[in-house]
Amino acid sequence: MRDLNHTHDGEHGERRDATRAGVWRRVVLVALTVVYAVLWAGGVGHYLFVGAVAAEQSWLASAFLTVAGAIVLCATASRVEFMCLCAVAAFGLLVELCGVSYGVPFGRYAYTGVLRPTLFGVPVVMAFAWATLVAYVQQVMLRLHLPTWAGALVAAAWMTAIDLVIDPLAANQLGYWRWVERGNYYGIPLSNFAGWFVTSLSIFALLQRRRPWRANLWHRLTGASIILFFTLIALSFRLWAAALVGFVLCAFDVLLHARRRRT
Repeated sequence: MRDLNHTHDGEHGERRDATRAGVWRRVVLVALTVVYAVLWAGGVGHYLFVGAVAAEQSWLASAFLTVAGAIVLCATASRVEFMCLCAVAAFGLLVELCGVSYGVPFGRYAYTGVLRPTLFGVPVVMAFAWATLVAYVQQVMLRLHLPTWAGALVAAAWMTAIDLVIDPLAANQLGYWRWVERGNYYGIPLSNFAGWFVTSLSIFALLQRRRPWRANLWHRLTGASIILFFTLIALSFRLWAAALVGFVLCAFDVLLHARRRRT
């Protein structure tokens, strides 16, 4: 009887610990979201109504992407999904390291020092960026209900479309990195987008095998807000093609969400 009571008390203790951990996780998420919202609104407002951010404020870019990644990781309730996103972050950092060192798979480019800190010439925040965008695209794939390989192909194409929005700004007006050999799309070589597609396809080919990936509103909204952030900044610099791609991605996201709510 004593053993049964001990077991019962142990289960209650585990539930209390889990509840307490859940409460603290929500508190942290709310705090991170407030910081992220301030950085998002401040960044968009500054570029739309004031102009480029001063050099001494360049640390805000790293803070913005870091907080976005922290939200995504903190909001990941499944241990398996958390480990998957950590692996994505590490893989993204490794691919970036290959890119700056050997020009594979994106082409020759170099980071400028705007994003800090760096590890072997690659900003650490790029790991957060890869994890955040992959988590977002996974949410898009949940609403499309595609077979494994079709889903991986569409996900890779979606990631590449996101880079069509981000890279023109990051490599030019924002000055995050510079291309050694300039290309035809806002100075970006086509090898960059081919590299994005192949890298993303490798990631999603593995992630699509793990079913089901859970619906996560934090992942979806964080990723969508980053796309909208760069879309509005592209609009402020009159990068019409990049802004158009961004608005199309945002529109598709809204339509997919509305379609899911009706079903």
